[in-house]
Amino acid sequence: MSRIPAILITGARKGIGRALVEHYLARGYRVVGCSRQPSDLNAEGYRHHCLDIGQERDVRGMMAQIREEMGGLDALVNNAGVAAMNHALLTPIETVRQVLETNVVGTFLVSREAARLLRAATR
Repeated sequence: MSRIPAILITGARKGIGRALVEHYLARGYRVVGCSRQPSDLNAEGYRHHCLDIGQERDVRGMMAQIREEMGGLDALVNNAGVAAMNHALLTPIETVRQVLETNVVGTFLVSREAARLLRAATR
C-alpha cells in the first residue's frame, strides 16, 4: 500500500492558497494549510492551523504537530504574503516591518522548518 503524500500550503484560507488546497485535496493529498485567520473549509484530509508565520515559536509548533500527525511532508507551497500599496513617502516603518516579517522572515522560517520534515519523509 502506498503512502498518501502530505503537502503544507501557507496563506491557505482564501484566494490562490484556497484554490491550491482544493486542488491537492481533489488529487488525494493530505493537506495542511495555515493562515492568520480560521478557515471555513471542513474537508476530509485537511487540517488548518491559525498562526503568524513570522513568529518562530508558532511555526515550530505547527511543524511539531505535522510531524506527529503525518510523520513528515512531501511538499511545501509558500503562498502567504502581505502587501502595502502605499507611496514610499507615506509608508510608516511599522507597515514595512509587517510586510518583511511575513514575506521574508515568515517564508524563511516555514522553509527552514519544513526542510527538516521534507528530509524526514525521504528516509
